[in-house]
Amino acid sequence: MKYLIVTVFTLILLLSPAYGQISDKTGLRQNIEIETGGYEFKVGATTNFDITNYEFDKDEKRITLFINSGLENNLAEIEIPKNLINGNFTFYLNEQEIFPKVLVNEQISFIVLEFPGSGTHKLDIIGTTYLPEFSDIAPLVLATSLGGIIFLIKKKFS
Repeated sequence: MKYLIVTVFTLILLLSPAYGQISDKTGLRQNIEIETGGYEFKVGATTNFDITNYEFDKDEKRITLFINSGLENNLAEIEIPKNLINGNFTFYLNEQEIFPKVLVNEQISFIVLEFPGSGTHKLDIIGTTYLPEFSDIAPLVLATSLGGIIFLIKKKFS
């Protein structure tokens, strides 16, 4: 009898965590491929919710994420390439401005976002610059610079 009680108690301790609730801090890695301006960008997100869809508007420099969460405490780490959108970011969750933590390096903006509430949500991430728009100007600047250098060289040797 004692052996049976110890065995049952041990099984309860070992099996309960395997079938328990998933932690609010567990991360699901999701990659969003955005094609714009002839380039393909990968926006990465590690979240404890599902990103069901997204939109990108280059004119508004905005990424919109549509979220479905089954948890009350939501956590996300989002990586946005700086050559997609950049600058001073503004964030709106369900049309309400929020202020997540933003870290940057030479290649990405890293956003840490926490918010409450299960169900569906809409997250708008708005930047101040859309860098591929400058790629259309780059050949013009290069041609003008080369033309100026050639003019100065000809003038110097004349």
